[in-house]
Amino acid sequence: MLKQLFAVTMLNLRSLPSRWDTALVVVICLAGVSGVMVSMLSMADGFAAVFDRAGRADRVIILSTGETYETGSSIQRNQVAPLLSAPGMQRLADGKPAASIERVTMSASRLAHSTGDGNLLMRGVSQAAWTVRPEVQIIAGRQFTPGLRELVVGRTAQGQFAGLELGSTISLSGAEWTVVGVFQAGGSAFESEVWADVEVLMNAYHQSTYNSITALLESPSSFNVLKDALTTNPELSQAPIAEPDFYAAQGGTLGMAMRIVGWLVASIMSIGALFAAVNALYASVETRTVEIATLRALGFSSLPVVTSILAEALVLCASGAIIGGAIAYLLFNGYTLSTISGASFTQIQFAFLVSPALFSKGVLWSCGLGILGAMPPMITAARLPIADALRD
Repeated sequence: MLKQLFAVTMLNLRSLPSRWDTALVVVICLAGVSGVMVSMLSMADGFAAVFDRAGRADRVIILSTGETYETGSSIQRNQVAPLLSAPGMQRLADGKPAASIERVTMSASRLAHSTGDGNLLMRGVSQAAWTVRPEVQIIAGRQFTPGLRELVVGRTAQGQFAGLELGSTISLSGAEWTVVGVFQAGGSAFESEVWADVEVLMNAYHQSTYNSITALLESPSSFNVLKDALTTNPELSQAPIAEPDFYAAQGGTLGMAMRIVGWLVASIMSIGALFAAVNALYASVETRTVEIATLRALGFSSLPVVTSILAEALVLCASGAIIGGAIAYLLFNGYTLSTISGASFTQIQFAFLVSPALFSKGVLWSCGLGILGAMPPMITAARLPIADALRD
């Protein structure tokens, strides 16, 4: 039986060049389905990756209870001390907690490659921020000096907005600020931000409360210790959120919308590709009617025949998927795009990400279509009357 399967399958595949026109239709259709699906889902994956890279299991963000966005959170100055004294936080060499007290502010700034304005996210941080977020590294210039109107800009923000060149001076809230440094943060959302001293930033924008505290935990298992300490203190109205969970929520809504659209478009295109595959495989069976009948008359069972049709479908669909995925990779992998973050209504730049896992999804999806498309022709071939086929 195995010899029959192999012999008939190879015979069918070797005859593909003689049916190149119908085969090419299937390959092109599946290349289109795979290419579009991979391209659109790579946008969703790239957007999600920006936020995923910002989260660490041993880091928490303390916000007002029930809040999931920094902009809606409020921490009074008299609440800072009890929050920082809670157990579970990592301590620095001087005994102070490894925690950055922060405030975020949006500023309308001119876009670098457009005549319009965009929302630039300004993050006021304390000096501990550089320890709490070691992935944030100065790549040009230096850190800002506490107490001065100095800025360090993310490399993505520098490319998005005009006037953020190293050494330049920009006007924010009626005051002049100097760009003294540029930082990178492993491709995370922080690279779309501008950092400054939290107290100077709050004074400039006439703000009196903080938004959040980002802290390092003694270990990931210390999260519950910190959470219990904060939520059981009647004087506090804040709670910690594990950083991976926090950033997953930030890009969740828009990222999910991108995925839904990607799968919806792929599904619609798949309907057309499925009909193309069915028609092409029916044509294959029709042109091979005498061949199939002869094989059956010589004692070959139906299984090798239908298997050869399935193999043809999988080869054509997988070939189309690989071509489509490769084109999507060459055209879109690393392509950058800017959008408005639903979390803060600020500009977030991200890169399309065509990963091996996503490439494989495109191939598997196309092979699934190939199996579905092969079913009707397989049934037809299995039920083919031998005598009538040989007589015709």
